[in-house]
Amino acid sequence: MLADSFRFQKPTNAKPETVMRHFKTTMKLTILILSFIFLTNCNSTEQKELVEKSITTVIDTVEEIAAPIPQIKIDTTTLNGKREYILNWFETSEPRRYPDFDTLMDLTYDGHKDYVIGYYGSTGTGIKNRMQVFLYNKNIDNYILDSTLSDVANPTFYIGKRKITGFYIGGGGGGGHKLEWVKNKWVKTKTFTVDNDNGKGLWIIHYPLKHKTDTIHREFQMIPPDEILETDIKE
Repeated sequence: MLADSFRFQKPTNAKPETVMRHFKTTMKLTILILSFIFLTNCNSTEQKELVEKSITTVIDTVEEIAAPIPQIKIDTTTLNGKREYILNWFETSEPRRYPDFDTLMDLTYDGHKDYVIGYYGSTGTGIKNRMQVFLYNKNIDNYILDSTLSDVANPTFYIGKRKITGFYIGGGGGGGHKLEWVKNKWVKTKTFTVDNDNGKGLWIIHYPLKHKTDTIHREFQMIPPDEILETDIKE
């Protein structure tokens, strides 16, 4: 979706590799325990040899069933291939992190689409929509991870207005900021922090370019009110 606002959704599926790894470990432990009990109760050498041979066969079969998925060969000479390579790296570099989606959008207003991977965070008490952003660099015809945009939690993209907002607020408090496209780069033009303060809410808003700070006492909530930060994120 490349409209003025863009929302993230929560993940629904577990990774196949994780399920297979748990299956493999469980099967091995079960076989070893049963084999120990069975061998302990065998009276003859012939019976023990027969059981040991059967166990070896079962373990080999489990290894074959639960073998790692072969590495996929990716043609990285094309942009499609480069994105596929990045997505594969994303999926394998952090087992607890699984992509909700990936999409293309022009985040540097240069006519070239940049690559965004959306996922849901695994820790924290607040809403945890996250992303990793890879900006296209035409000089090398490749994508480069952008740490500034990748640091934005619960992002809302206002492409037409050339701004991006993001925040994270947990049970005790949190913060957020607004980025604007200024002189061909994303700049923080507004930041805020909030403390629960027993539900009363203490919001401190800072405007870095103006060197100005405001303090607002307003009921605490885990999604910032519109007057503090514009966002399309809903509970």
